[in-house]
Amino acid sequence: MPETKAIDVHKALADDTRFRLYRYIGLVGRPVSVREMSRRLGLHPNTLRPHLRRLEEAGLVAREVRKSASVGRPQTLFSIRQGEPPERGDYRLLAEMLCGLVLDRPAVERARELATQWGSYLVAQGGPKPGVRLPSGRNLALLQEALARAGFDPRFRRLQGAAVEVTLRDCPFRDLADDYRELVCTLHRGLIEGMLAGLKPPLSLKDFKPFVERGICRARAG
Repeated sequence: MPETKAIDVHKALADDTRFRLYRYIGLVGRPVSVREMSRRLGLHPNTLRPHLRRLEEAGLVAREVRKSASVGRPQTLFSIRQGEPPERGDYRLLAEMLCGLVLDRPAVERARELATQWGSYLVAQGGPKPGVRLPSGRNLALLQEALARAGFDPRFRRLQGAAVEVTLRDCPFRDLADDYRELVCTLHRGLIEGMLAGLKPPLSLKDFKPFVERGICRARAG
């Protein structure tokens, strides 16, 4: 990717609203209308349009216009533009070096506390204003965005009452799990606990099962 292009991408995604838009479109995996994004992200369409235009100018999303079967205005849809991913550094060596410092139980517990704080922080980035109570659907949307921001590919399934099962694919710590299983799973659990506690109203982690299948972890919250 040319340097000027990379700069445009980083500037476009530096804004929290644009990042949320980009992640939502990517997670949906299909062309999305402005109306749907407005409803799911809780933002007015007029607020979203200039952000979508900026993402389009940076080459991150593509616009298409579809004519409806019935009489009415054509619908504008946005999807992720397929292309060469932005360059990023390889932090595997650094991660392995730092993992070597977290060996005893007190160090692992401190790592979990730090992961919990990061989980709360990632939720707060896209959270509501203080004192605002969100409906459960919007609460799960915030959780989805926070998990995606951390590098997970989350899937949700509602259970009885307010309980929800979260299936997590593409664990961002997977490459280190073979050598540092306890630490990796502790960090993973701490992140989720922090995210759930940061929701409004908060949820609590009832069960956490790492690697129930290859590359897949499951959590139950309520």
